[in-house]
Amino acid sequence: MTTDGHPLQQALKDAYMSRGQLYVAFYRAIAKRYGDAAARSIMKEAIYDWGAGLATGVSPCAPGNFAGLTDVFFNSPDGGEMFRPDIGAPAHHGIDAHFLACPLKEAWVAAGLSDDEVAMFCDIASAADYGTLEAAGFDISITTWTPGSEGCCALKVRRRGEPDEASRDSSGQ
Repeated sequence: MTTDGHPLQQALKDAYMSRGQLYVAFYRAIAKRYGDAAARSIMKEAIYDWGAGLATGVSPCAPGNFAGLTDVFFNSPDGGEMFRPDIGAPAHHGIDAHFLACPLKEAWVAAGLSDDEVAMFCDIASAADYGTLEAAGFDISITTWTPGSEGCCALKVRRRGEPDEASRDSSGQ
C-alpha cells in the first residue's frame, strides 16, 4: 500500500511528519531560553514519558512474545508501510529491527535541517521507543540514524535482564 490514493494512509503520514515539525519547534523554543543541553534533556524526558504512556498496547507481549511485538509495535500503526521495518526472526532472547524509513526523519530533511541536526532529532525522538518498550517490560538498545547510514534507527529488543546472544560465552551462560 502506498500513500498515493489512500487518504487515511496519507493523513497518518502527515500526522507523523507534523509531530516531527513540533519536535523542532519545541526544541528551538527551549534552546533559545535554556540552551542546547537543557533543550535536549527536557525533550528526551518529555518524549520518554509520552512513550511510556503508550506501553499498555505493547506490554501484553512481555516478557518474550516477540512475534506479537512485531505486529503491535514494529509493524504499527499501518502494517509497516511508513517505517518499512526490516525485522529479524524472533528468537527466545529478543528481536532486532532496522527501520528503512521514518516520517519524522523525512520531515526534518524536508525542513532543510542539516544531517547533524537530523541525527540529533533522531536521538531525541528515540526516547519514545525507549519509554514504550521499557515501560512495557523489555530491555532495548537503539542505534539512531547518523549521517551516511541507510534508513533510520535500528532497535534491539530483549527480554528484561536477558543478556544479548553475542555477549554469551560458548557454554551458553
